[in-house]
Amino acid sequence: MMSKERSEAGDVLAREVKQLPRVPPPTNRRLSVSTNQGSVASDDTHIHSQMAYENTYQLEPSPHQQFSVKRIRDIIKTVFIQKLENIRYTSDSFRLLSIQLSEQIKTQVKQELSFNNRYKIVVLVTMGPKQSQDIQIASRCMWYTPTDKFASWQFSSDTFFAVGVVFGLYYE
Repeated sequence: MMSKERSEAGDVLAREVKQLPRVPPPTNRRLSVSTNQGSVASDDTHIHSQMAYENTYQLEPSPHQQFSVKRIRDIIKTVFIQKLENIRYTSDSFRLLSIQLSEQIKTQVKQELSFNNRYKIVVLVTMGPKQSQDIQIASRCMWYTPTDKFASWQFSSDTFFAVGVVFGLYYE
């Protein structure tokens, strides 16, 4: 009895699907072919060169690609001192300043690690006013201790604090 009801429901669904209007495929779509030499569009006007990489099966960074905690900490320290030394806290300006600081730190860290690295870089900059209170900053993620590293540095003035953390997560 149950299987007969299922087959009737399936027949009704099949009839409804057949009654749906057919939509013609778009006519302005171009065909493209991707190869390791580049991508070629069907109208041959767009040719994009792409770099093809062979898989290296490298599970750990080479010695010259290591995430140096000391060098990264020095980058955070230098950027903070240059940008924050003579500034007073205002909530509106610090919102944009924290974004600018994190971008500048990320750019300098990527330059330090060089072009041929396999680290994903995550930069967190936390800033706030000093108002006779404590703050604790914590983060959690999946971590592979032999290759994944982090560096942090804190800056403090009379009116505000700033904490910068850079995570270097190695990917294969």
